[in-house]
Amino acid sequence: MKRIFPGALVLLVSIAMAGMVLAQPNIPKDKIPADVPAEVKGMIEGLYSEDASKRAEAAMSLGTMGDKAKAAIPFLVGLLGDDKGVELKIPGAEITNATSPGVEAAVALGRIGPVALEPVLEALKDKNDKVRILAAAALEEMADPRAVEPLMAALKDPNEDVQAGVARALGEIGDPKAVPALVAALEDKKPATRASALVALAEINDIKAFPAVVKALKDPDAKVRRLAALALSELKDPKAGPSLTAALKDKDAGVRAAAALTLGELGDPRALKPLLDTLKDPSPDVRGQVALALGRLKNPKAEEALLAALNDKDPNVKLHVIQALGELHSPKSVKPLMEAAKSGPPPVKSAAASALGKIGDPQAGMTLMQLLRDENGYIRGLAAQGLGRIRTFRAVRPLIPSLRDKDPFVRYNAAWALGEIAAPQAVRPLLLTLKDENECVREAAAQALEKITGKNFGLDQVAWHKYWETNKENYISSCAKGLCKH
Repeated sequence: MKRIFPGALVLLVSIAMAGMVLAQPNIPKDKIPADVPAEVKGMIEGLYSEDASKRAEAAMSLGTMGDKAKAAIPFLVGLLGDDKGVELKIPGAEITNATSPGVEAAVALGRIGPVALEPVLEALKDKNDKVRILAAAALEEMADPRAVEPLMAALKDPNEDVQAGVARALGEIGDPKAVPALVAALEDKKPATRASALVALAEINDIKAFPAVVKALKDPDAKVRRLAALALSELKDPKAGPSLTAALKDKDAGVRAAAALTLGELGDPRALKPLLDTLKDPSPDVRGQVALALGRLKNPKAEEALLAALNDKDPNVKLHVIQALGELHSPKSVKPLMEAAKSGPPPVKSAAASALGKIGDPQAGMTLMQLLRDENGYIRGLAAQGLGRIRTFRAVRPLIPSLRDKDPFVRYNAAWALGEIAAPQAVRPLLLTLKDENECVREAAAQALEKITGKNFGLDQVAWHKYWETNKENYISSCAKGLCKH
C-alpha cells in the first residue's frame, strides 16, 4: 500500500481502545497532508467536527468521491469506532436514516474501493470490537476477492457480530474458496454465527456446501434450521427433497414454512402429497407457503384441495391460494375467482384479476372489463393485462379509454393488451398513445401497432399515420371477413 504520510500504518493498527466511543479520528488533525485537494481536505476536516452529524455527513461525502478521496483513508479508518447515533437525511428524499459517523466511514471506505483494502484489513484485527465490525462492513461494501483469505481467518473472531459481518462480506464477494471456512463455521457454538454462515453459503451458491446445509436442518436452533431450508432453495439440488419433507413436521412454524417454500422452488413432484397434508397446518404462515408451493408444482391433483382452501379464514392464506390457482391454470376456480374479484378487498381483487388472466378463460372477460373501472389503479392495470391474455374482441372498446388512464401502469397494460388482441379498431388510439408522457407506455403502443400491422415504424407517429391511412382498408376488410388474428 502507498503510504499517505509517515507513521500512518502504525496508527491504523491501534485505532481505538476497547470499549471507547471515539468522537473523531484518532489521528491528530494537524497531520492532514497539505497537498490534499481542497475539496477532499475540507471533508477530512469535517471528520473532526464536534457535531456527530457533521462527521457522518463528511464521511458520506468522501464516499461519493471514489478513489479521488484516497488521502482520506486513514482518517476514515480512524473514525470506525465512532458509534455516536445520528439521523441523516437521505439525499433526494424526505426521510432520515439512523446511522453513525463510524457506519458512514465504513461505507465510504468500501466505495473508495481497492486502494482502501489494506488499511481496512488492518482494522479487521483491531482490539476494538466496534472497529472490527465496521471493518467487515467496509469489506462487504468493497467486495474485493483479495479479502477472502483474511476474512476466512476472521470467521474465528470471538465476537459474534464480527463473525456475522465477516460472513456477510464473504457472501457478497461470492468466492467458492470461502465455502470450507463457512462450512466449518456451521459447527460454531454460537447460533448467530451458524446462521450468518448459512446466509453466506446461500449467496455463494456452491453445491459443495450441500451436505453441510442439509445437516443444518437438524440444528438445535430454530433460526438456523429455517435458514438452512431457505439456503437449499438457492442450491436447488433435488436430493434435498426427503430432508425438506421431514422438515414439514418441524416443531417450529418458521422452519415448516421455509421447507414448504423450498419444496415449491425445487418443483419435485414427490412433494405433492406431503404438501397437501400440510395445507391444514395450524400456522397460517405455513398454510400460505404450502399453497404457493402447490401452485409452483403445477400439478392438477392439487386443484380440489386449493379450491377448498379458498375458504381459509386467514386473508393472507386466501391470497396465496388465489395465486396458486392462477399458477395451476385451474378451470374450476374461474367462477369463485370471479366472485372474489367483484366483492373482495383490494388485495384479493388484484390477486384474483391476475389469476384470471393467467387462467385465460373467456368467461372471465366481463368481470375483468368491470375491473377496468375500479378505483385502484393497480387492479385496473391487472384487469387490462388479463384481458390481453384472454384475447377477446369484446374487450377492445373498454380498453381504449384505459389508454388515457391517469395511471401509467394501466395505460401500459391497456396498450399491451390491445396488441395481444390485435384489433384494427385500436390503431388510431394507439397512434395517439405514441406521444404519451411515459416512455414505457409509448414503447408498448409501438409494439402493439407492430403486432396489429406486422410493420415497424418505432415511435414515428407520422410514419405510422401515413402507413395506416394508405393500408387501413386491408385490415378492416380482413376483420369483417373473420380473418383477424384472434
